[in-house]
Amino acid sequence: MASSVNKDNLPGYGNIGLSEEPFESPYTQVASFDLPDEINRFELYNDKLYISAGQAIYVYDTEGERLTSFQVEPEVRDIAVDGELIYLLYPTSISVHLSDGQPFNQWEACSELSDYCSFTIAGDAIFVTDAENKNICKYTTEGYFVKFIQSPRGFIIPSYSFDIDSWNDTIYTVNSGRHSIETYTFNGDFIASFGVSGTAAGSFAGCCNPVYIGFTPCGTLITSEKGVPRITNFERNGKFNEMLLNSRMLASRSDACAIRASNDKLFVAVRNRIVIFELIGF
Repeated sequence: MASSVNKDNLPGYGNIGLSEEPFESPYTQVASFDLPDEINRFELYNDKLYISAGQAIYVYDTEGERLTSFQVEPEVRDIAVDGELIYLLYPTSISVHLSDGQPFNQWEACSELSDYCSFTIAGDAIFVTDAENKNICKYTTEGYFVKFIQSPRGFIIPSYSFDIDSWNDTIYTVNSGRHSIETYTFNGDFIASFGVSGTAAGSFAGCCNPVYIGFTPCGTLITSEKGVPRITNFERNGKFNEMLLNSRMLASRSDACAIRASNDKLFVAVRNRIVIFELIGF
């Protein structure tokens, strides 16, 4: 079960290289639970958390109760869920498991020297970011290669910061070396790019930010940064709304934290721990 957390017992590492303005978050930390290994990535689907940690997939409910787990190969880069199927991204392949962990499908990368970072399921397609070839690969959900998608600005990808997600009919992908997020149609046509380099809230600092992106249930964009870890909320067109969590609340040293959101909660991966934050007064 999830355990109530005393914030005083979580070390806040503060900011690295930057001073932080006074900040009042709309969220408060309410619980956390630990995994036996450091978390690779996790997904929130139908009120269940699917977590890749070490060489296993763990399934928890949103209160922190463990439901099931199964063993997988090492080096999982990302995880996605579609109905009863669990998709796992590896550096050069994608594997698919049934909800009980049984293997269902698997395919290799479509190009040589691929180094996959992140993926998203959108409609009947899967979009995968490739840090080595600096492009996006589109597959069908059955594993058939469709096309490569190139950025008209060129993807600059230091430190494997190449996250991707989708909302409705639009793909959102990080171009971290350019401190920006780019949008594409499902056909791979470029739509727009937004993002400002800087240290102020609403901008992206350092060599390669943002690291992770996701969406709230109402469709606003959330980003996660490293260096000075923070979680920020934007409109889907890139308009800055507010900072949600700062580095002291995340207590993640300098690492970015993978994030997922429900109606009233944020779920944040901090090393081997899932920390749960809830909207104040929700």
